[in-house]
Amino acid sequence: MGLRKIDAVLLRVKDLEETANFYTKVMGLKRGWTDNEHQMIGLLFTDNDTELVLHCDETLPDPNVSYQVKDVLSFVEKYREKGYKVLVEPFDIRCGKCAILEDPEGHSIEVMDITKFGEPRFDA
Repeated sequence: MGLRKIDAVLLRVKDLEETANFYTKVMGLKRGWTDNEHQMIGLLFTDNDTELVLHCDETLPDPNVSYQVKDVLSFVEKYREKGYKVLVEPFDIRCGKCAILEDPEGHSIEVMDITKFGEPRFDA
């Protein structure tokens, strides 16, 4: 059990395409995937597969960091067994499962997995 890496930083924007163009053409990120249904674009850093996810969803925190774990369901079960609070039970997302936990200081911790994905992971 443990956090594997920062999977993504989510950033709320007003104009998906304009902002995606900025981050690809000016900041050097690569477009990895587009989710038209949820109005999201995943941009990849050049030296790893961490994503900057641009979105327009006002219900999501801004910015938001999600940490990848191997399996959300087992991670949440072990987290709860250790006496810590689960704020949002596991739910389905595009790539697998997600849950929101609480640390001892009251901060939320978003954990997610990529259990729905095979290879390739990205569109490009």
